[in-house]
Amino acid sequence: MPLNKQTVVTASTEKNVVTTVTTTPTETVATTDKASPKKSVVTSTPALGIGLNGIADWSTQLPFLDAFKSSRQWITQCVKTDPGCNGEWDTNEYNLLNLDKDGWVKSLPAPSETPKYTRVSTLLYREIPGHYPSGKYIVFYEGEGTISYGFDAQQDKAASTAGRDVINVNSKGGGGILITITSTDPKKTGNYIRNIRVVRAENLPLYTKGEIFNPTFINKIKNFRAFRFMDWMQTNGSKQKEWFSRPKTTAASYALKGVPVEVMIALANKANAEPWFNMPHMATDEYMAKFAQIVKKKLKSNLKAYVEFSNEVWNGQFPQADYALQQGQARWGKDKEHVQMQWYGMRTAQMCDIWKNTFGKQNKRVVCVMGTHTGWQGLENAALDCQSWVGEGNKPCYQHGIDAYAIAGYFGRDLGTPENSQKVESWLNDSDGGFGKAIQHLKTGKLLEKSQDSLVDNYNSFIYHAKVARKKGLKLVAYEGGQHIVGHSGVENNEKLTNFFIELNRHPAMYDLYSQLLNSWQKAGGGLFMHFVDIGSPSKWGSWGALEYLEQKSSPKYKALIDFSQNHS
Repeated sequence: MPLNKQTVVTASTEKNVVTTVTTTPTETVATTDKASPKKSVVTSTPALGIGLNGIADWSTQLPFLDAFKSSRQWITQCVKTDPGCNGEWDTNEYNLLNLDKDGWVKSLPAPSETPKYTRVSTLLYREIPGHYPSGKYIVFYEGEGTISYGFDAQQDKAASTAGRDVINVNSKGGGGILITITSTDPKKTGNYIRNIRVVRAENLPLYTKGEIFNPTFINKIKNFRAFRFMDWMQTNGSKQKEWFSRPKTTAASYALKGVPVEVMIALANKANAEPWFNMPHMATDEYMAKFAQIVKKKLKSNLKAYVEFSNEVWNGQFPQADYALQQGQARWGKDKEHVQMQWYGMRTAQMCDIWKNTFGKQNKRVVCVMGTHTGWQGLENAALDCQSWVGEGNKPCYQHGIDAYAIAGYFGRDLGTPENSQKVESWLNDSDGGFGKAIQHLKTGKLLEKSQDSLVDNYNSFIYHAKVARKKGLKLVAYEGGQHIVGHSGVENNEKLTNFFIELNRHPAMYDLYSQLLNSWQKAGGGLFMHFVDIGSPSKWGSWGALEYLEQKSSPKYKALIDFSQNHS
């Protein structure tokens, strides 16, 4: 139930960071008593989708056949024999690199030149011991120069030839694959080392045929109806603005600027799943129109495309929230209520108009999404109705082709709050290690004070937002959801609780908890529910993945999701 002041914690998948944001609602709406949730008269057949975890060298998702597409930003390095060098691992001179348009290093400084670095390195599969395949890998590249390998990788020099190196990898070490360019374009002809690709030998036949994606990855996500690409697009704090600077398929790594639209469409087509795109908050109208043109042209005709403006623009932890506030105040003044949400509503409406106009007669293939802060009941009106923009002579924002009203569907945050940490830690002394009480609280919300997000609380929240959606003639969808069991506001540094939360996420009871969550969603009248996220390693920052690593056969959370998806297909 909403309070006069509410602290909200949301997940960010940039190294799985969780940040606390304090918000102050100005309007509350009474909800059903949590002890006895009332039945809803709304019936619906929901669908289940999933958010895809961000691309990173340390990710256990392993989506691409070419591992270099997940490589780290170039690390500038020197060796002790270089003048003024102490053998630094990173000289922090990335801004001095001579890069081409795709991010390949065109030249390296001589030891006598001003920059300290004389070589560059990158990392693949860093610090995920045993969670990526060992064995033989083939490294393809163009250009002239010298490449060396380290950490988990050793070069088979006898099997290597110019442009094609063979490396043997033992993933148990956890160091990852270190790739170092010690010289490039030695003849100064412009033939620098570029287009590096790293492919497992056994996957070469697939890669040669033009396949992009790891078949194991496809197999793990193929049963989900939709994929939300928020993290693949690096939506939070995105610097994307003009279309010409968008991520390209030829980019050295997709971990730097995000995954190109063409690759995301290819994944949706491959898995026959509907894509959910997040437009950058600074994107121009041209950017949105060009993006939509590619989707219209390349996405399978039987698939719809969900499109959302940025992500959680109300959330102060993300730069897009401050940007929206500044833009709204500049347009309508600082005295307008919830001005950033009004601006968000306006840009969502404009985005939807652009996309649907671009699709023309096929505009029913576009599902425009408008979201809100789930716990701040009443805030949604600022975006939906956007009175300041209406005052300029426009229709309310939700009437600009908006199809879906989006909320989050998380449970379990109460366990990780500072005010509850002592009580929860005391449960660890129980004979069952505290799991019984934690599971009971997750279901009922009765064992901790100020409970706001037990499964019963969640159901009541779903009922409220289902009524809002019905009133506006919109579909109710969940842009993110699942368990939110993680320490925050300092509790993330409590090692005992961190270990307990990780094991609680692995507990068999999580199957029933997830089933209850999804059944409540269906009962309330919810449609598409997007779980956050597919695959990710657990840490003190959270256990967000349905699976912890790609080769994991299953988990209670994953099994519950798959079973629900297959039963509601």
